[in-house]
Amino acid sequence: MGKTLKFLATVLICAMLLPGLTAFAAQEEESGEEKVKLSSGVDEDSILDDTVLTSKVESFLAEWEIDPEQISVGYCYTATGDSWYYNGEEWFYPASMYKVPLMMLVAEKEYNGELTQDTEIHGEKLSRVEELILTYSNNDWAHIIRDYMGGDDVWREDAKKFAQLKEEDYDPDYLDYCYFSNMYMTQVMETLYYEQERFPNVIDCLLVAEPGEYYKTTLEDQYEIAQKYGSFQDSRGVWFNHCSAIIYTPNPCIVTVMTSNVTKYETIISQLGDILVDYTLQLDGQLESHQQQLEQAAAEEQRLQEEAAAEAQRQREEQQRLEEEQQRQLEEQQAAEAQAQRRKEITSTVLKVAGALAVLAAIVLTVRAILISKWKKARREKERRLAQRARRRETAGEYRRESPGQEPEGSGRAAPEDLRRELPEERDEGPAPRSSRRGEKGSGPRDRGGKYTPRH
Repeated sequence: MGKTLKFLATVLICAMLLPGLTAFAAQEEESGEEKVKLSSGVDEDSILDDTVLTSKVESFLAEWEIDPEQISVGYCYTATGDSWYYNGEEWFYPASMYKVPLMMLVAEKEYNGELTQDTEIHGEKLSRVEELILTYSNNDWAHIIRDYMGGDDVWREDAKKFAQLKEEDYDPDYLDYCYFSNMYMTQVMETLYYEQERFPNVIDCLLVAEPGEYYKTTLEDQYEIAQKYGSFQDSRGVWFNHCSAIIYTPNPCIVTVMTSNVTKYETIISQLGDILVDYTLQLDGQLESHQQQLEQAAAEEQRLQEEAAAEAQRQREEQQRLEEEQQRQLEEQQAAEAQAQRRKEITSTVLKVAGALAVLAAIVLTVRAILISKWKKARREKERRLAQRARRRETAGEYRRESPGQEPEGSGRAAPEDLRRELPEERDEGPAPRSSRRGEKGSGPRDRGGKYTPRH
């Protein structure tokens, strides 16, 4: 029994704590989700303050208890061309707002000379057709003009040129069902405002459209307003109510509000217009200082660009100088290498010539030494022969003295056999020098037989 009571008490406590734990977990999960930023379009140097605009719109939506996903707001301050969007990339069915870009295509034909205000289309002048469609939002004539412009696929594709969206930014429903985003519609109105001479009579028709309604509810007595509304309930029961306008404040602004299933939509649109017109007037007071800041920023940017260009030029010149220096050093190195190569070649040639001269000198010296050696040898041999001859003569003279009865030399008698053996055989060396020949014949007196007598 005690265990059962404890179990029941535990179950009861868990049941009491479970709702609190569930709520805490849900709160943690919600706080962990990243908040989606619905505003966009403000550049860094824009005069628009994204924080201020977002705060104004979200405070208004909270006051009216409107889900942010059910509304889209677009704003352009024409004095600077800056734009801001809240949920601007959400696509809505535009209802009759599509008639603005459609009729801009027709007016462009007039600007290009293809049509005139008096040109008849299905029995009505163009000026009247524009009034019926833009001022009174006549659907029958809008359908006629859609066909006149080549059909929905053709004119919708052509109308892309009035916005600055990238091709990938377009939802497939743009071509299939003519869905618009706030960004697209606001940019179309910007093109109409900045290039209104290109679209004759379009703004004139919008200026008189929907008097006392939408933005004109509270602002009509103060400013001219060229506006186009759109209102449609689709087969699902979804109500689309929108209005886009050029509000001619001292510096005009463009305001586009698109809603989905929002009650009191006309009041919501009108009051959002009031908020953005007040913001526009505040910007007018800041415009001069903002333009000065932009000019200063532009001047600073220009200065930085000039400094960057000057630095880039300096770097290019320095790079060119370095390249020229490198080229000069390379040429000097090549010249030095060529000169060293020439010196090497000259040195090699000189060494070769010196070597050849040395070899030639060695040959000459060797030949000279050989010739001198031969000459000395020949001289010694000659002296030896002369000495032999002298000895022979002396021997012959002694022989004559010892044998006076014998025939003198040259008389035909031969010397004794033993004397001939002792004397070496004389070789015919050719004619002897003149003095030698005289010596052989003798320089003394001649005998009776005409022979010289040798001196002793």
